[in-house]
Amino acid sequence: MTQGLPYLEKLLIVSGKGGVGKTVLSSALAAVCASSGPTILLSLNGNWPAHPVFEVPVAYEPREILPDLWIADVDSLSAVREYVKRKVPFSGLYDSFLTSHMFRDFAEAAPGFQELMCLGKIYDLVCESRFARVIVDAPATGHLMTLLDVPSATAKVVQVGPLNHNARKIQDMLLDPERTRVLLATLPEEMAIQEARELHEFCVERRINTGPVLVNQHVARRFEASEVEQLLQLQAADGLAAGIRAACAEAELAAVQELALTGLEGMDHLLLPRLTTHVGEDLIQRLARHLSVESTNG
Repeated sequence: MTQGLPYLEKLLIVSGKGGVGKTVLSSALAAVCASSGPTILLSLNGNWPAHPVFEVPVAYEPREILPDLWIADVDSLSAVREYVKRKVPFSGLYDSFLTSHMFRDFAEAAPGFQELMCLGKIYDLVCESRFARVIVDAPATGHLMTLLDVPSATAKVVQVGPLNHNARKIQDMLLDPERTRVLLATLPEEMAIQEARELHEFCVERRINTGPVLVNQHVARRFEASEVEQLLQLQAADGLAAGIRAACAEAELAAVQELALTGLEGMDHLLLPRLTTHVGEDLIQRLARHLSVESTNG
C-alpha cells in the first residue's frame, strides 16, 4: 500500500453488476486512500445495521473505524434533515414534519428527489469537507445510471431557484474529470463484463470520467494446453489425488475466465486475484496491495 492509487480524483464511485464484490473493492480502495490522507467510505444502502466488510455499525454520521478512514451510510431523508438544519432559519420548527410519514411519502413519490438529496450530501463531502478522498460504494449498474442522470434532468425541469442551482453544482462535479471518476467493478464472467461495458458506454456518452475495470476474483492460467490435457488424463485415472482434481478445476476455470475477458478488449482493466481468505480486514489489506499499482492492463 505504499505506492498509492493511480487515480488522482477526489471522488471515486465504484459500481457494477450486483454480486461482483463492489463493496469489498470500494472498501479496499478506501483503505489505500486512507494511507495518504483522511478518507470517507460512503454507502447508499440506507439500512445496514453493520458494514458487511468492516463489521462495524454504520450510520449517517461519519465514524472513524481505522486511522484516517471514516465510514457513513447516506440516506436521502437524513440528508434533507441536515440540509434544512444548515440552511433554513429556525429549522427546529420543521423537525416534526421532517420525521413524519407525510414527508416520507412525499420524498418517496417525488421523481429523483431522494437521489438528488444523496448526491447533494456527496457534493458537500467532496467540495466542503476536510476529507481528501470520498469513495462511494454505489448502487448496482442500472440504479447508478439513474442516479447520475438526476442532476441533469432536475436542472431541465426546474429551471430557476435553489433546486436548479444545487442540481447544476452537482452536475458540474460529476462532469469534472479532475474531481470525479467512475470505477467499473466486474467478475471475469460474460454477464458481469457486459454490464461493465454498458456502464462504461453510458459514462462516455455523458462525458463522465470512467475506468479502469476492476476485475475481481481472477484466476491466472498456470498450465499450458498440453499440461491441461495431461491433468485431464490423470483425472480419469483411479485413485486420483485431491490436488490433481483441484488443479484440473482451476485450469478449467482459468480457461473460462480467459474467454470471458475478451469482452474487455480495448478497455483498461486491472486483474485482482481470487483470494482464499474471507476475513474482512485481512481480505481488504491483501486486495489493497493489488489496487495500489501504478498501471493497468489494456
